[in-house]
Amino acid sequence: MRALRPRLSGPDLALAGAGAAVTILAAYASVRMGAQIGLGVLLVAVVYIGTVAGFLTAPHLAVAATVVLFALIPALKVFVGDWVGSVKDLVVIGAVSAGILLFVFERRRPDRWVLGLVGLLVGLYVVNAGGGHGIAWAQGVRLSGEPLLLLLVGLTLPDPRRTFRWALGALVATACLVAAYGLLQQRLGGATLVSLGYTFTGQVRTVGPYLRSFGTFDDAFAYAAFLLFGLAAIMFWLRRGPIAWAATALVLLGLLASFVRTGALVLLALVGLLLGRRGYVPSGTLLVAAAAVAGGLVLGNPGGSETKTYSVQTSRGTQTQTRQTGNLLLNGRISAWEAALGKDPREWLFGRGVGTVGTAAERAKYTIAPPTTGSGDKGGPPSQAVDSGYLATIADVGIAGLVVLLVLFGRLLVLASRAAAWNSDAGWVALAFLVCIMMDALTRASFTGFPTAFLGMLLVGIALSAAAADAADTELPAAGAAR
Repeated sequence: MRALRPRLSGPDLALAGAGAAVTILAAYASVRMGAQIGLGVLLVAVVYIGTVAGFLTAPHLAVAATVVLFALIPALKVFVGDWVGSVKDLVVIGAVSAGILLFVFERRRPDRWVLGLVGLLVGLYVVNAGGGHGIAWAQGVRLSGEPLLLLLVGLTLPDPRRTFRWALGALVATACLVAAYGLLQQRLGGATLVSLGYTFTGQVRTVGPYLRSFGTFDDAFAYAAFLLFGLAAIMFWLRRGPIAWAATALVLLGLLASFVRTGALVLLALVGLLLGRRGYVPSGTLLVAAAAVAGGLVLGNPGGSETKTYSVQTSRGTQTQTRQTGNLLLNGRISAWEAALGKDPREWLFGRGVGTVGTAAERAKYTIAPPTTGSGDKGGPPSQAVDSGYLATIADVGIAGLVVLLVLFGRLLVLASRAAAWNSDAGWVALAFLVCIMMDALTRASFTGFPTAFLGMLLVGIALSAAAADAADTELPAAGAAR
């Protein structure tokens, strides 16, 4: 009688082999090093292996948990510790590892044009023709590469339609939670929030007498972008009814409390898409075009000035200080055009170098926790940053990199539009997410922003894969699924 043997797929075998290897290494290290191995190393191994296993065996649960976790990490950094921020990188590495296993063993292939363009863009960041390969370069590659790789992960995950439903359900629920917390922050006020652990020089910002709500995020801009993702899911996926209307009202109130002006432009574009889906294509196209033109005009603005007011404790009690910074563009950064292009036209083709300006340049100054005061607070020059994802790309990898990025978005828009043409919910959601990402990046360096860029690209990939699965069942043209 033949013995029964359980059959394991290629990814399962690879995961089991990796787990066995880690176990053997841990046993060997414990014998050689004894108690010198910290609990943190074990937790890192557990989180990594658990993430890989989750994305391979239960991607719907893994993605839903990732949506919630990424939205809460900025707040957990305040209330638990800055080390929580490194969890996102561990989760991304685990998700990408799972995607590689699916690509190799199950031959789940994303759209070849998307795969090639992502590889080319990441390659430009790695080569970095405009600069060197220091810490700032490593930060720039990490911040730009992780969202792009998550896009590919979303395109290769198995059971995409179930994953899509769970992901959007988690997104809508989390958006409502984040909006409610933002409204609560308005009620509490800035002073109370500072007593809870937030800082006036960090998260707490005001517009006149009003607090700019930031929810569970580090700033009002990431908060508004996440709520717009949630609103897009409600508009194009959630069935109309009391729950949908209540969620819409809550998210809109939360968005209003952020006082992010560009949020109104993205909302206008989403309304235009909704009109297009209802059959009013000319009106919808006009609204989307108007929103895009308005965003372009804001991007071309040479800048103004911003006044930042916050309270400090002195020997005479609490006092209010006001600092005005010049040559700013919308959210307190130096002239975006000057920072992106530089003064040497020879830098325009391949950029000034990855990490020369922008978020990566700031991150290179610290390891895990940012400094409590910026260089501008000490009287020195502030760190250069650019208030546009497109200009940030030019600064990193030049006009060549921007062209590759725009072609990539063009391909994603084509795939989403094909699915939307036969009224696929997943296609319309992908289209709405792409509009949110591309318009938000007009006035914010959001292609590398956490968690909006990370979640946005992952969800776009999942939505396109789900739309392709629907198309395959109905014998319609494929929309870029993993094959």
